[in-house]
Amino acid sequence: MFEGFTLQRIDVGEAELRVRHGGSGPPVLLLHGHPRTHATWHRVAPLLARDFTVVCPDLRGYGESSKPPTTADHEPYSKRAMARDCAALMRRLGHERFCVAGHDRGTYVAQRLAMDHPAVVRRVVLMEGIHAMIEDYRAGLGIDRAHDDADRKAGRRIGCPALFLWAARDDMEDLYGDPLAIWRDWADDSAAGPSTAGITWPRKHPTNWPLS
Repeated sequence: MFEGFTLQRIDVGEAELRVRHGGSGPPVLLLHGHPRTHATWHRVAPLLARDFTVVCPDLRGYGESSKPPTTADHEPYSKRAMARDCAALMRRLGHERFCVAGHDRGTYVAQRLAMDHPAVVRRVVLMEGIHAMIEDYRAGLGIDRAHDDADRKAGRRIGCPALFLWAARDDMEDLYGDPLAIWRDWADDSAAGPSTAGITWPRKHPTNWPLS
């Protein structure tokens, strides 16, 4: 992927961003959505690179870009903060003015970039994947639930060893009680429980988790 592109990690002041850039011509910044990385552009970027200089970063907090400490108001992960990163990144790469295109969450960053840094954004493209995303939620409330109910009624379970992971400092247990109790209803050989790091280990294979 990204043949002919350069892969770098660039310090933009508040964060360090992993970025691929390549091509020649007017600069174009491509911003990915959630929960993706710059790799979302792997088919589009080489096509644009025929006529443009294409810059594809991992936004802060995503992929291999840095994850700065947060604050009580979550400002370090605001779209404004991500837009600051992008403006600084393009300056570091020598692009004083550029076009920007965003997809999904990247749309919000692109919008904020155009609003907060109007002197550097020549044009902005905003791409919405709303219909498919909402359909995902609708399926979860309807047909996905029906499939699960049918499996429960038929007594169908996961037959292979199952490893369930969750973050130790998340609110999973506050919301759902014992997460393992839920998955034990679905899997014959489920994970044993969380470690202090929030990792669960398989009951029958503590040191040799089978990969095949």
